[in-house]
Amino acid sequence: MNHIVLSLGEAQAPAVALRCRSHAAFISRLATYDGGTSDVVYGPGDPAEALAALAAAAGVVGDPGSADEAVRYVPTQAARGRVGAEEDGNWPQSPASRQRKTLRRTPGALFTFPLEKPAADTTAPLQVFITDWSPSPAACAVAVHPGHPLSDGLPSGRDAAFTGRYCRHPLTGDLLPIWVADWVKPEFGTGAVLVNPGHDAVDLAFGRSVGLPIRFALAPHDYDEAPANWLNPPVVKTGRAIRTGTTDGLDFAEARAAYFRILSERGLAVEHTDIGAGSFPVATFGEDGPAKLGWQPERRTVAGDGQDTGTPVRLSASPALAAADPRVRQASLAVVAASTTVETDLLALRLMLAEPALGPVHEQAPEVTMVGPVTGATEGVDAPVLGLALLTAAGATESLAVKAPQLEAAQRFLDAHERIAGVVPSDGDADPATAKAAAQIRGLLRRQDTKQAFTQLYRLQKTLAKAESVAEGSVVIYEVLARIVAGLPSRYAEERLAAAWQQL
Repeated sequence: MNHIVLSLGEAQAPAVALRCRSHAAFISRLATYDGGTSDVVYGPGDPAEALAALAAAAGVVGDPGSADEAVRYVPTQAARGRVGAEEDGNWPQSPASRQRKTLRRTPGALFTFPLEKPAADTTAPLQVFITDWSPSPAACAVAVHPGHPLSDGLPSGRDAAFTGRYCRHPLTGDLLPIWVADWVKPEFGTGAVLVNPGHDAVDLAFGRSVGLPIRFALAPHDYDEAPANWLNPPVVKTGRAIRTGTTDGLDFAEARAAYFRILSERGLAVEHTDIGAGSFPVATFGEDGPAKLGWQPERRTVAGDGQDTGTPVRLSASPALAAADPRVRQASLAVVAASTTVETDLLALRLMLAEPALGPVHEQAPEVTMVGPVTGATEGVDAPVLGLALLTAAGATESLAVKAPQLEAAQRFLDAHERIAGVVPSDGDADPATAKAAAQIRGLLRRQDTKQAFTQLYRLQKTLAKAESVAEGSVVIYEVLARIVAGLPSRYAEERLAAAWQQL
C-alpha cells in the first residue's frame, strides 16, 4: 500500500517545524515496518505544476505588489459544500470540530443570469449568490472579481472596468452590463455580485464612481411619488415594491417570496446556503522562489490554457499545496500539522482534497497528528538530539517545554546506541524478558505514544548495555525499535528488521 506522510510545519517556528518533521518521520517509519511503502513529503513534487492545476480546478489570486506577497487559494463552492457537510470522509473529530466552527454559513439563493452571448472562454453559467433580492428588479449591473472567468482583468491603476459583456436580468429580461471590480471578493458566493445602487450603500458608491443608473424597486409604504418626496438612495429592506409590474404594492418580504417563486419556476433560482471558508495562502512571490510559472497581473491569477502566457514569476510553495499533487491525493495519507494551523493550513489542505476537478483521492480521510507548541531554549542543540527530544519528551498534542534533562536523556540514548552498535552479539534468540519488554514497546508505538515507548526503550537499552553477553535475537529486536523511534542505523538488513517487528 502506498503511504505518504505530509508535514505541514515548515512555515512554523524552527523548533515546531522540527517537531513536525520528527513526528512525520516516525509515522513514516512505523508505516513502513507495518507493511507497504511510506514516504515523508514537505510539499508538492512540482510546485508550479500543482499551482497551475489548482488555478484551473478552483481559483488562486494574488498581487505581486501587495504587502504579504501571498498567492491565495480560493475554494470552489463544491469543495466548501463538501467540507461544510462533512461529505469528504471521516476526518478526525478534534480538527473537524475546530474547523466546523470557523466555517460561515449564509442562507440565500443562487440566481442564474443568462449571458447575452455565451463567452468563448467559459461554458459555466453566470450565477450570483444573493441574500436579499427584494429590490432586485432595480439592479443595473453585475460585478465580478478580476480573476473571474468572465473577466479580462483590470489594467494597472484601475479598480473597475467594463468587460464589454452583458447578461439578462432573469426577472425582467433587461440587459445588464458585466463589470470587473476589485472590491468583489472571490471567496464569497460565486465571486459575482448583483449591483443595485438604489438599495445598497456599497453598490451606490460603485455606481456613482463608474456612472451606473440608480433605479428603485422599493419605497416606504407612504411614498406618494410626488417630486417633492422623491426617494434618496439607498432604500434598504423596507417598504413595498414599486415599478415592478404585477408585484407592485407587495410588502418587501412578500415581493422577495414572489420573485423567488417566479425564478424558481423558470429554473433560474435555487435556495442555497453559502459555506464561507475564506482564502488561504499557498505560495509566496519572491525572486528566489524555486517554482516558475506564468502570471496574469491584470487578472491577478495564473495564466490558464488558451490565455496569454503571462508574466514569468517565481514562487515558494506552501506544504499544503501538496494536496494538488496526484501522487499525494491517491495515497493513504497521514498529515502532521502544528496545532495552531488546524483552521488555516490543515483546512486549506482539506478543502483542496475535496476539490472535484483536481481528481480522485484515496477513499480514507487522512490520519491527522496535531503537534503542540514548543518553548524553552533550543538554539545551538544538535539536530539529532533536539529532534529525538521533541519526539519523545511529551505527547504530540501536548505543549512541550524543552528542558536540559530531556536533552541529556536524548544524548545519552544516542551515545549508548553507538556503544551497542559495537557489541558482537552471541548466537541465540531473544531472552523472554527482552521479548516481553519489546512487545510492550511495540504496542505503545502502534498507539503513537512516543513518550512512554521511549521511556521503556531507554530502560531496555540500559539493560542490554550492562549485560555481559547479549543474544543476537535481543539485539535485532532492540535495533528495530531504535530505528522506528529515532531513525537510527542498524547492522541488519531491512528485511530482517521487518521480520523481527512482525514477530513481536
